[in-house]
Amino acid sequence: MAEPVSEGPIAVPGSSYGTETHRPRRRTALGYALAFSAAVLWGTLGIFAVLIYRYSLDPVVLVTLRAGIAALALLIILCVADRSALHVELKDVPFFIAFGLFSVALNYVSYFEAIARTSATTAVVLLYTSPIFVAIAASFAFGERITAAKGIAFVVTLAGCLLVVGGYDSTRLVADPEGVALGIAAAVTYASYTILSKYSLAKYRSSTTVLYALAFGSLFLIIFSAPRLGQIASLPWRAWILVAAVALGPTLGSYALYVGALNYIEASHAGIVCMAEPVATGILAYVILGERMEGLQVVGAITVVLGVLILQLRPRNLSQSPNDRSTPA
Repeated sequence: MAEPVSEGPIAVPGSSYGTETHRPRRRTALGYALAFSAAVLWGTLGIFAVLIYRYSLDPVVLVTLRAGIAALALLIILCVADRSALHVELKDVPFFIAFGLFSVALNYVSYFEAIARTSATTAVVLLYTSPIFVAIAASFAFGERITAAKGIAFVVTLAGCLLVVGGYDSTRLVADPEGVALGIAAAVTYASYTILSKYSLAKYRSSTTVLYALAFGSLFLIIFSAPRLGQIASLPWRAWILVAAVALGPTLGSYALYVGALNYIEASHAGIVCMAEPVATGILAYVILGERMEGLQVVGAITVVLGVLILQLRPRNLSQSPNDRSTPA
């Protein structure tokens, strides 16, 4: 989940990022396969969360374990493979502290609470509104113009979200407004990650950004979850397997697959392939959890993806999908 970046999530030495070179068909196919695998793996995040909640684990405790295990695993990997990635300047520590608070701790809590209060499918579709908030924030932070494409994407995505959360049924819409609000909060805080990444990735590698965002985010999450951390002692081994899977699979594993894909295909193409994430979540939620979406909700989910696709197909800048990530969501 790098060289200085101005478009797309991650640049790695020898990657296809920002290039137009022709590649052997097999290498290109491998790139698309890796990107698709990353999308499917990201799509399992909500599924794992719902399964873990069956063990009565509080969402804030779950995200604390997720961030902590992922940060520790990445630290060990970098200590063995690339110690230079551990270095940051002292003056940048406050920046990474804020990064960890807003873009990891608050994002993880709001997203997993949204899953607990709504459904895995609804939460991931709401998260997918993030590019809209990125586009709005970028217009203020970096002077990017609100173009016609952005305006159309905003309207289309908003309409899709209203359908996904049951806006066509007033009684259903108000059934769990907190869950819907938390889903939107997850999108906003994820957008803050994209904005802050523009600063971080201009100076540090993506692995460095990921490590310190997770590390400081974990510290804040430990503070948030301190009164409830006693729940960990009673977790059965099956729950621990699921927790480890969340940390190493859709958190770090999907990030590794996505970075691998960028060695073979362009970031814009990988981002579009990764739009399979909400579809994967919906299918897995139906098969594993028995979650079902009404016809208009399915239409809404497709509409949200269409809105994000409008942003993806225009010249790329900061307005990227939740899948264009230099850290796992």
